[in-house]
Amino acid sequence: MEIEDYVCVSPPTASLTGLSSCMTEVDIPAPIDFYFERSREILQHGTNARLNEFDMLGGLLLLGLISSAEGYFRSILSTTLDICPVSRGTAAEKQINLGGVLWHGKEDFRRSAFEHMSFASGKEISSAAKGYLGFDMKGSIFNNILSDYDTVCHLRHGLIHNAGILPGRNAVQINIRSYTKPVAIQIDFAFLQNAAASIDSLVVTFNRTLFSELCSRWASSWRSRADWDPQKERKKFTQIWNAFICKSELATRTDKKKVTATLCMKKVKEDFNL
Repeated sequence: MEIEDYVCVSPPTASLTGLSSCMTEVDIPAPIDFYFERSREILQHGTNARLNEFDMLGGLLLLGLISSAEGYFRSILSTTLDICPVSRGTAAEKQINLGGVLWHGKEDFRRSAFEHMSFASGKEISSAAKGYLGFDMKGSIFNNILSDYDTVCHLRHGLIHNAGILPGRNAVQINIRSYTKPVAIQIDFAFLQNAAASIDSLVVTFNRTLFSELCSRWASSWRSRADWDPQKERKKFTQIWNAFICKSELATRTDKKKVTATLCMKKVKEDFNL
C-alpha cells in the first residue's frame, strides 16, 4: 500500500466524454423576456416542499437566478452597443477577447465585450454601464436594489467558491449576527422568493431606465450626429423598442392596447418638442 492510500482510495480511471450532448442551439428573445423565461422556470422547481426535502436545492436555485440576471446584463449591454452610436463611441477604446470574436462572428461579436466580466455585484454592473454605454446608475432609484443585489451575491460567492459555507469576507459585508462556528448557507422558500423579487427589481429598473435613456438619446444626441438619417427615424426607434419591450408581460397588461411603439414614439416626441 502506498502512503497516499492511507487517506483515500485511488479514483477510477476516467475521461470526460459526451460534451456535444450538452449543447443545444436556441433562439433567444429580447433580453428582458429571456430573463423572465429562465428565472420563472427556475422558481417552479423551488416549492416549499422540495426545499424542505433537499436543503441544498435553494442555494442551487439562487445561483440560477443570479445567472439569469447576469445573462440579462450581458445581453442588454451588447444589444445597446448594436443600436446606440453614443454607446459605441464610449466603448470604442475597450478591448475584447479574440476567442469571443471568432465564436460569435461579425454579427454578434459585441457579446464578447462582456464575457470576461462577472455581473455578480452592483459595482460591476454600474461600472460596465458607465464604461461601455455612458449610462450612469446613480440616484435613489438604484441605491436600495443594488444593495440587496450585493447581499444576494455575497451568498452566491459562498455557494460557488466555498462549498456553501459563508466566507468571512462576505459575512462582514452583510447584515447578519456573529457566529462561533462556520455558517452553512441554506436558502429556504421565503428567502428564495424574496431574493427573486430583489433581482427582478434590479433587472426591471435597469431595463426601464436604460430604455428611457436611449429614447432621450434618440430624441436629442443621435440627431446631432453626422450619421443621423431623418428618413430612418422610425426604424431607429423600433430597434430600441424591440430590444427593451417585455412581450411576455405585455400579453397580460390590461392597458396593452395603449402600449405600442407608435404611441411611445409619439410620447417621446411630445416630451422633447420634436
